[in-house]
Amino acid sequence: MVEPGEDVKALKEAFDLFTRSTQTLEDAYRRLEARARELGLELAAKNQELALTIDYLNYILESMSDGVIAIDTRGVITTFNRAASDVLGFTSAEAVGRVFHELLGREFSAAPAAALSGRLRAKSGRAVPVAERDEPIADRNKTCIGYVKVFQDLTEIEALREQVRQNERLAAIGEMAATVAHEIRNPLGGIRGFAALLARDIPTDDPRARLVEKILAGADNLNRVVDELLEYTRPVEIRLRTVDCAELVSAALAYLDLGGRPIAIHNNMAPGLSVRADPDKMRQVLLNVLLNAVQSIEGAGSVWIDAAMDADWVVLCIRDSGCGIDPGHIGRIFSPFFTTKEKGTGLGLAVAAKIVEGHLGAIEAESTPGMGAAIRIRLPRVA
Repeated sequence: MVEPGEDVKALKEAFDLFTRSTQTLEDAYRRLEARARELGLELAAKNQELALTIDYLNYILESMSDGVIAIDTRGVITTFNRAASDVLGFTSAEAVGRVFHELLGREFSAAPAAALSGRLRAKSGRAVPVAERDEPIADRNKTCIGYVKVFQDLTEIEALREQVRQNERLAAIGEMAATVAHEIRNPLGGIRGFAALLARDIPTDDPRARLVEKILAGADNLNRVVDELLEYTRPVEIRLRTVDCAELVSAALAYLDLGGRPIAIHNNMAPGLSVRADPDKMRQVLLNVLLNAVQSIEGAGSVWIDAAMDADWVVLCIRDSGCGIDPGHIGRIFSPFFTTKEKGTGLGLAVAAKIVEGHLGAIEAESTPGMGAAIRIRLPRVA
């Protein structure tokens, strides 16, 4: 039989053990809680560091001048940086999540025949020439998880290459033109001289006088074609000075021959708008454009001359009520020898464009067939 004192002693020992165990558990819990707080702080710091790293990498990606497109193993776009948006027109939100070939019109890798260059379909539908390089994306286990494409827009480079090719063609034409002009003008001068003698000796009422007039007109026309060809192929010498646009237009209108046709010229140019230009060259530009406008009008019509300006440019606009320009031709009207007129040489607007480019300006056309056309000449403004 256990004595009452022993029961109390056993209970006290059990209670002391329970107390020590509880204290031990509390100490362990506090240590665990403290460690959990430390781990939480470390995790928050790591998350912040990771977020900063991701943001930094995104800033780098968005700041790159090259386009970057990444896809996963299914061909779905996962990354589409700002430069890619600038070149192709799609926003990142429009591109990410779309299948590459469905969005951009071709498989991810360029065709073998294209080497490192290919074309990507922009949002506008235009095929953009690009220089591209593809690389696989691998995880830490060397497993391929996608591919990345880095590319550059070659539109301007292709335009420059075409300009170089055109300049080379023009240089060849210039050499040919000089030779042809010499070979043509010598006999042409003789033909015109003898025709002038015949015109002097043949009475005006003689039927042969009309034939002589045709010979003289043909000789003059041929001489004009040779002059235009030489003018186009000759290097443009620009002597810039400050000139008033209203004076340039008035000088060009003084040379404009309407041939008695009922065409109204509405000159809305006010004095005081100045540009840096060669007066003689710009008068030729304006005259060529005005002649083109007048020749596009059948019967009665009108030609309007206006100007506008912004911080850097003066824009002269010559608009007509003529037949307009076919959409398929509007990109070619400033090319040499392109013309839709029966008696045109296709050099008038080409010479105008060359002179304007020599002024570091630009010339462009817009038209709706049957509703006339507008030619805009952009020149550096004088403050």
